[in-house]
Amino acid sequence: MRDQRLEIKDIVKNIDDATMGDLDIPEFQRSFVWSPEKAKLLVDSLWRGYPIGIILLWESEYSSPRVAHGAQPRKLWIVDGQQRITTLALLFGKKPYWWACAKEWNKYLEKYNILVDISRPKDDLEFGLPNPVRMRSSNWISVREVLSCDDVALSKLAKEIADKIGQDFVEVHGKLQSIKKIERYPLYQIIIDHDVEDVAEIFTRLNMAGVKVRESDVYIALVAARSQGWVREEFTPFLEDLEEKGFKLDPAVLIRSLVVIGTSVARLKDVPSEFWKKEKNFKQAWEKTKLSISYVIKNMHEVGILSSDLLPSHNALIPLFHLRSKFDKDFNFKRALHWFLLACRDGRYSGSAITRLDQDAKRINASQRFDEAISKLLAQLHISKTFSANDFLTDYTDKFLRLILYLVIFDKEAKDWINQDIRIGYDRSENILNVGFRPEWHHFFPKSVLRKHVKNFEDIKINSISNIVILNEKANRIFTSKAPKEYLKAHNVGIDRLKEQLIPDDPDLWEVENYDKFLEKRAAALAEEANKFMDKLQNG
Repeated sequence: MRDQRLEIKDIVKNIDDATMGDLDIPEFQRSFVWSPEKAKLLVDSLWRGYPIGIILLWESEYSSPRVAHGAQPRKLWIVDGQQRITTLALLFGKKPYWWACAKEWNKYLEKYNILVDISRPKDDLEFGLPNPVRMRSSNWISVREVLSCDDVALSKLAKEIADKIGQDFVEVHGKLQSIKKIERYPLYQIIIDHDVEDVAEIFTRLNMAGVKVRESDVYIALVAARSQGWVREEFTPFLEDLEEKGFKLDPAVLIRSLVVIGTSVARLKDVPSEFWKKEKNFKQAWEKTKLSISYVIKNMHEVGILSSDLLPSHNALIPLFHLRSKFDKDFNFKRALHWFLLACRDGRYSGSAITRLDQDAKRINASQRFDEAISKLLAQLHISKTFSANDFLTDYTDKFLRLILYLVIFDKEAKDWINQDIRIGYDRSENILNVGFRPEWHHFFPKSVLRKHVKNFEDIKINSISNIVILNEKANRIFTSKAPKEYLKAHNVGIDRLKEQLIPDDPDLWEVENYDKFLEKRAAALAEEANKFMDKLQNG
């Protein structure tokens, strides 16, 4: 182990060129997750000369970066400090060579453009993030612009600013110089040369000491250490492929699905060490996991679940994936979905999720048939398996009931109210399923209309799920603030469109004074249709 001292400008140089720079990110490192606010605080700390911690580097023959670069010289791998170093790269406008997508980087440059209020006293400068007011103000300038200046350019910039804000040139120039000093801020690096397994453990412990690290992060690091290239070449691409299909899942869901399918236990600490070490077992489990997840998501799409954002619980996907993998031949997706929805309603995997996931993994594994496994899982739930009208009088922010509303309306092949030849959830250009589709929740009686005509209306009544219809984005914007009869007539929304969304076809019920009767009738219709939908799933 040794240490060295570098200035920030030298560190930035080391990440700007894949052939010349000697810093890189090992594949078991997480991606950049710092918020713009945290980046702003780092800049403020640098300007004030506050310590920002050491950078831990690893010197090794290890050769598996998070982003492949082809042939490259021996590297120092960043074990602790990636978030700070990437923030510095954003601050100086230098894209690290391990950041693969230039288009994404440019978006980050704009979002993380830290500004400084140069009109404030020299010992009390204020740093901020871009917003329309600051971007129009002459007082706020980009720290990145200051750091990019040489001595001549800095003097020119100081004169321009001084003229604009009416301050003395020398005073403004001094403030800019105080910001420019950031590039000479010293950062201390500790360089270790431990074995790869030790480094994965060091990485885990360091992160646990700083931010909350998921248990799965530990295992991603350990798998990466034992099977170089797997995270970069298998795990991350599969995650990205799922996101393209509308399912942005936490890596923890994939890791836990992998071990449940491979070992039938959900507690990662209970996974036999041989599972991680024996390449054949691990590879077979991973292939099964990918096939199971891909199959389930394909079927999710077919019933209208085109985005993981619609799901009340992502943890409940893990037993669903396990069921598909365990019972490949007699797996019935609709019956499995019926259980999944009820498990979400029950909140089965909230709270002590790992305990219940582990229990249910064992139940699935001990079952001889799919029907037996489903019966065991259903027996653990403690909620009604049917709906009443009262369920649909609750606030529409209930994510489970919102999903049921959406599934019922999608199942009825409801069409949009502006583009009336296009089904909800379909792309209007080619009339195909719009992967990643996020429905718009439109108040049939707009909130402003109800509040205008009825004083002291409770929000829960205004936001009742029985007052919600599902439309595409454009329709939602157009109909806002107009009374139902007005926008229905203006856009020729016929009775067929209303029936698809289970809206009462009696025009008298579209009047504000009859709002309570409207809610009552639609809630009953929604409950009846939801029960029919669930029965259809249960019957497979």
